[in-house]
Amino acid sequence: MKIRLAKPGHMIFPNAYATTNKPYRALGRLFFLLALLFCLFYQGQAQRIPLRFYLEKDSSSYAGLRLTGQVWMRYNQNNPGTLINGEPSPGFFDISVRRLRFQTYARIREKTNLTLTLGQNNINYLTARSGEIRLLDFYVDHRLHRNLTVGGGQSGWNGTSRFAAPLTSKLLTLDVSPFLIPTVNQTDNTLRKLSAFLAGQAGAWDYRVVFSRPYAPVENTAPVPDSRFAGLKPGMQTAAYVKYQFFEHESLRPFHPGTYDGEKKILALGLGIEKQNRAMWHLNAASDTVTSAITLFAADIFGELPGYNDKAWTFYLGYFYYDFGPNYLRVIGFNNVGNGTNERGTFSGTGNAWPAIGTGHTGHFQLAHTWKIPGRTEKIQPFVSGQYSVYEKLQEPVRYLEGGVNLLFDGQRSKVSLAFQNRPVFDANPAGSLVQHQRRTAVVLQYQLRLE
Repeated sequence: MKIRLAKPGHMIFPNAYATTNKPYRALGRLFFLLALLFCLFYQGQAQRIPLRFYLEKDSSSYAGLRLTGQVWMRYNQNNPGTLINGEPSPGFFDISVRRLRFQTYARIREKTNLTLTLGQNNINYLTARSGEIRLLDFYVDHRLHRNLTVGGGQSGWNGTSRFAAPLTSKLLTLDVSPFLIPTVNQTDNTLRKLSAFLAGQAGAWDYRVVFSRPYAPVENTAPVPDSRFAGLKPGMQTAAYVKYQFFEHESLRPFHPGTYDGEKKILALGLGIEKQNRAMWHLNAASDTVTSAITLFAADIFGELPGYNDKAWTFYLGYFYYDFGPNYLRVIGFNNVGNGTNERGTFSGTGNAWPAIGTGHTGHFQLAHTWKIPGRTEKIQPFVSGQYSVYEKLQEPVRYLEGGVNLLFDGQRSKVSLAFQNRPVFDANPAGSLVQHQRRTAVVLQYQLRLE
């Protein structure tokens, strides 16, 4: 196949990247690029044979490969005062690699497993030259008993809630809400931690207990009145999650999928907790340094209920209480497009950031309906999700919404998602209280390829 390159100086879209407040101009380019991208990766939906080779005649030992990639094309309505390379930018269109994963795994005599994962997140125009491929997973697990597996290494085994360890290549929504992974890239490595774990299933019960040695916090700052991660020798982190499964049982693995595309009948009630002593510090009224623990608690329910004519409902509902110490609040923007603010900047910061994680209470839901296109194998899956948080630091609640549709060409192996995200912008009012100032939106088109 011969590939022709455009002549120097020629552009497909004149002034395609000019700053604009009109997202519909970027949407045309999104769909054009989607068609091109899908042609390149169309072969993914024909892949059926596992990428695996067997080491024993009885198939008890084998090794395999998995590859996952997610490409985003997005128009983001930036937060007020956002700068991109020093220039004001009320809106921006970009193309990025949201996630990339290369995984190898091996099973030895049915009881021992070895997993190695390399990958990276958020390879965009700001990070591409510095976005090295990182070691994400390297751990061994061994089944001691039919009800008990033990393991250790750097892994994604986590507690607290179902989506504290989300299987990001099988999400129901476009992306993971940041509060579900509350210490991401602070005391862990893209969710992964250096840990030992015990996990198993007995009857309808599924359980895990994880003991971790957290990484040194990224933001090693001096204590202030508001709680921050402490620059001290950290305590051990302990997490546990248990769920009761009413219908079909899910596989025992570190990451939980957000959907089975209507192929399973699942209803699972879960309860989890995470604790780490000497994790945070702050100054009290006497300006003394006070250390405190991280205490996280969650209760959730996940269900996928198939119906007639290849239709299914998928839902998730959770309650979360996080205690990171007094007034802790983290402003975060995944795959952020901004790199600065001017005098018009707000408390929410640059690009697509918003106050997503903090000390307080949160309710979260996900809902989708899946059906097969008549006469075809592809499926359509509209979805909606939302977060409602009451944080100590803020005088008004945080409301975040995401809605869209997944087009499943071959389940999660080849998937296109179109999503609309609406987030709050917080800033101080004349009285000094942090309240919602405005709202901003983003439109994202994603293609996902999953080979295994």
